[in-house]
Amino acid sequence: MDLCPARELARYGLFGIVATLGMDLVNFVASSAGVIGKLNLVFIGNLVNQWGQGQFLFLRPGDIPQVPHALLLGYGAHYFAGIVLALLFYYFIFSVYHPRRGALCRAVIYGLVCSLISLCLIYPSVGLGFFGSAASGPGLLVASLVNHAVYGLVLGICGIWPRRRAVCVLH
Repeated sequence: MDLCPARELARYGLFGIVATLGMDLVNFVASSAGVIGKLNLVFIGNLVNQWGQGQFLFLRPGDIPQVPHALLLGYGAHYFAGIVLALLFYYFIFSVYHPRRGALCRAVIYGLVCSLISLCLIYPSVGLGFFGSAASGPGLLVASLVNHAVYGLVLGICGIWPRRRAVCVLH
């Protein structure tokens, strides 16, 4: 990259915000249409609040105490995770391989791998089982996979877009 490290860091952080916004937009549209479940940022905020107090395991999602600032905390944690995961992607995956060959595919795969954080760590820790297996139906699994695939796709687009070259058309 020809950017100074601080600018590169800021740029990749911005890409993380854009990818998270893209994921949230698709989640909003798809959940409004009843295709997938809506992302519950209040739940995330309540969970993060409990993590801050050192409690990491719950028998049921309903066991997590409610806090008044949960929505704000949920948004903060959600976008912080989006930024950190974007930085990891661009520094350790995207920059290692040639960015024009299979970049979107790698990015979508990365997004799906990121869904494993929810599916294999967070869901079991709140009593929902691995891959949301203790939930009533596959809704959590499908929503997580769709959301994170979109996140990865937008990360890939953000990484490719600045590198595109103008195509000269001859008449």
